[in-house]
Amino acid sequence: MRDVVDNKINQLMNESGFNIARNLKILRKEKNVTQKEVARHLNIDVTTLSHYETGIRMPDIDTLIALARYYDTDINRIISNNLE
Repeated sequence: MRDVVDNKINQLMNESGFNIARNLKILRKEKNVTQKEVARHLNIDVTTLSHYETGIRMPDIDTLIALARYYDTDINRIISNNLE
């Protein structure tokens, strides 16, 4: 079931042109933290976070929730087309 949800999220992100990568980078810079600090807090590899911020990989739903909590925002803001 989780794979189905993750696949649907990825499909929606790709079809809608959401710029999660850009938004994650903006949110991190707004919080004035490094990728290493965020990765350590989320217990993920810094390379994984870098891939999220460059669009090489998309975070799964659990990671999106963790990122939203870390940045004190909601998932809608992360997947928004106009975060700036």
